[in-house]
Amino acid sequence: MIMKAKKSKGEMIWFGIIFWSVTFTAAEAPYSFTFSTKLQSWQIWSDVIISIIFTIDFIYHLREFRKKHKNKLLRNKINNKDFIYLAVDLISCIPFDLTFYLFGIGVSAGKFLKLIRLFRLIRIVKIFSVVDSLTIVPSYVKFQLVVVSSLIVIHWIACGWILLHPVYDTSQVEYYVKSFYWAVTTLTTIGYGDITPTGISDRIYTMIIMILGVGVYGLVIGNISRIFAEAARYKEQSREKFQDLSLFMKHYHIPDRLQSAVFNYYNHLFSKRLSDNDQQIIGELPLALKQELQIYMNMKLIRNLPVFKYSSQACLKAIAASLEQNYYGPNDTIIRIGELGEEMFIIGHGVIDVILKDGNVVASLHEGQFFGEAALLKETTRNANVRAQTYCDLYKLKKEDFLRIIESFPELLENMQKVTRRRSDD
Repeated sequence: MIMKAKKSKGEMIWFGIIFWSVTFTAAEAPYSFTFSTKLQSWQIWSDVIISIIFTIDFIYHLREFRKKHKNKLLRNKINNKDFIYLAVDLISCIPFDLTFYLFGIGVSAGKFLKLIRLFRLIRIVKIFSVVDSLTIVPSYVKFQLVVVSSLIVIHWIACGWILLHPVYDTSQVEYYVKSFYWAVTTLTTIGYGDITPTGISDRIYTMIIMILGVGVYGLVIGNISRIFAEAARYKEQSREKFQDLSLFMKHYHIPDRLQSAVFNYYNHLFSKRLSDNDQQIIGELPLALKQELQIYMNMKLIRNLPVFKYSSQACLKAIAASLEQNYYGPNDTIIRIGELGEEMFIIGHGVIDVILKDGNVVASLHEGQFFGEAALLKETTRNANVRAQTYCDLYKLKKEDFLRIIESFPELLENMQKVTRRRSDD
């Protein structure tokens, strides 16, 4: 199987439309068959709409089929399974309810013909195969597939029970709910005993459902548990990391000051990154791919900064590619008074102090803030010392890179000037 990272948002929405169209058919067709209901106008309209959706999907897949098998068509060497899928897709496009209505096919004559619509269920198999081929599937999609598919199976079992007991003394809806209740209690092996099989066929059917229920119930619970476990995987990794750190600190009698700095840094990692092993995730990739991914990781850091907020995606990418990461410890000097300014800094983590010549701290800057941007716009010397108050993770943008970037993206210069003027006024 060829694995893909993920489908586009538009493709996922279209798969959702197809899935719910098939689900509607899987629920409505057995119900209509079981109760031999008269054809209603809403059924005709819904069938026409679903047929239109499936026709659009069939045309798309037909074009993809011709592209994929262009050379094979000439040699007449195509897998028969592909033709079967196309044939089933074509049959599922037929508006059966509209056809019955136009040709005047009655309830008794059209009852079994209506089940032909269940050919559309083949599309669910294709949907599951597509989802299975993706490495990244949103949890809500997985949850939706498991829950809805389970409810459809229970619905069919309930309809089967009704076919075995076609005589009922209550309303159609009430009797269906009662049968659905029987299906749920039997599948889950609870069996309260308020509805019991009496005939041989009833008991055989019930035994089959009981045996089936053991596997279905376990499969549903297992899948739902796995979905929630995957969603909480990184949270659990974070929790384990902090527990290991706590044991490490205790074993080596690490001072409280240093413990606080370490935990603060890991809090920063887990809040700003997917996990603490981002670099390991991309570590085995070729250097060119690794550098490209690192650019997008840096873009996440800078895209909401005031100075870059209104920059284009291409501009942000150019800036992110030019950032240089530097680390500083407490009391390390980052900028000295009188130095020629050649770069600006963005704070990824930590706190820095801006100190005047007389030693007064005039500002403390935190994560997500920046300083030194004036040096990118003009020749200037630093008018304050900048010192790390804690362990700091800074990203540096050099003047030569900035000048190169604004040649292609002049809007960056305008944004930078606006922010610098605003800071000067303040």
